[in-house]
Amino acid sequence: MYNDSRIDLYNYIYSLVYGKVTNNVYRMGEPTENTEDDTKNGFVVIEVGDILDDSEFLCNAYGRARCMIIAFIPKKSRGRLDIAKYKEYESAINEVIREAILSNDNETYSILGDGVLSLDDDEQTQKGNQYHLYIKSFIVEIDKDNN
Repeated sequence: MYNDSRIDLYNYIYSLVYGKVTNNVYRMGEPTENTEDDTKNGFVVIEVGDILDDSEFLCNAYGRARCMIIAFIPKKSRGRLDIAKYKEYESAINEVIREAILSNDNETYSILGDGVLSLDDDEQTQKGNQYHLYIKSFIVEIDKDNN
């Protein structure tokens, strides 16, 4: 069995997003308290689904997981969508995923180009902050060689 560390997968996606989309990046769920910058400029949450194992007997290990990058975009006054900030997050997230698909620099992880989905939603935190969510969902393939 190969080391199917979920935190390694979170770290891979984090490395794609941090500094290119925003510096406010959280793994495994949204923070319980938002910083002033989170509230003003928004933030990103990374989520990883179940790792599905497709390994073979010849010491090669393969798997895949559906992952999500969720951008929390603060709303303007009276709950209106901040279109400029939405476009900024949408463009940046689409670009990092497109670059990851094309570059394929990582020997262990790769993103499938035909498994990319986009959707959006609204959410209100416990503190009453309203966010519009831009959600990008994609499949990451895992290829580990144990030779």
